[in-house]
Amino acid sequence: MLVSVFIPFCNEENNLAEIIDRTEKGAKAANVDVELVMVDDGSTDGSAAVVEKAAETRPWVRLFRHRKNRGLTEAMNTGFKECRGEIIVFLPADLESYPDEDIPALIKAFEPGVDIVCGKREKRREFKVFLSRIYNEISRFLFGISLSDMNWIKAFRRVCLEDLELRSDWHRFIVQILHAKGYNAVEVPVLWHRRKSGHSHFGLKRIPISFFDSVAVKFILTFTKAPMRIFGSMGFIQIFVSLLTVAWLLYDQFVLGNPVFRMRPLLYFSLGLFLSGLIFIFMGFLAELIVSIRDDIKKMKDDWGKK
Repeated sequence: MLVSVFIPFCNEENNLAEIIDRTEKGAKAANVDVELVMVDDGSTDGSAAVVEKAAETRPWVRLFRHRKNRGLTEAMNTGFKECRGEIIVFLPADLESYPDEDIPALIKAFEPGVDIVCGKREKRREFKVFLSRIYNEISRFLFGISLSDMNWIKAFRRVCLEDLELRSDWHRFIVQILHAKGYNAVEVPVLWHRRKSGHSHFGLKRIPISFFDSVAVKFILTFTKAPMRIFGSMGFIQIFVSLLTVAWLLYDQFVLGNPVFRMRPLLYFSLGLFLSGLIFIFMGFLAELIVSIRDDIKKMKDDWGKK
């Protein structure tokens, strides 16, 4: 069985030689054939030269390069297209994960019915543990998935790539996206190691981005197929509230005898709410039309690809 180990990197010159050595040991320990797909995401040090030198004596090492730093999601889009193995293993280049330990552990967990295997970090000692816990709690709440460490090393079957579309910073939500599309995910404990060289490329500034991306991914996964569910629901709720408000105003004037001008601001509010509800309903119809057109285009592409 061929396993594709995918490792993106940016300015990790001092770690790459050890990573390649450990990947070779990990493949032997797991008793699988391996290809190492490495994507240089705009490194400005000698990282690419280290990989190129290793590839001279190891033909299973393949290097792909970005001229400038484009982010981890784009590095994944580049690397996943080049992976040819039945199983793809994603590992970081910072040596917080040891390939010789983690490759066998991840591959061993692929039992019948398992599509994705996530590594659960054991003995992790750093400030980002708290942030990671928040991220995973939000993911469990939004996506209904029971895993406890979804944003680290992972392995998945090649078939998963057919349903994986990444953009923005959605590399954090691979497991959530695939889970929502029916793939089964499990996790195995693996050791976390402190970075030996270089510095982390992920900091506190990504926390609000991650939160809004979580909401965006959940919205798209839930309502892409039936957008009228959310737009229509919001529209009908607004119309219902506006009609209740008008009914109260009529009762207040004709039964209680209060002058209507006293409640004029509320009348204007109910009118605006009614119009807003109509707009939401029409947006739902337009969204349904867009989704229908998108599905037709996708079907045409699939039919064209089979010819």
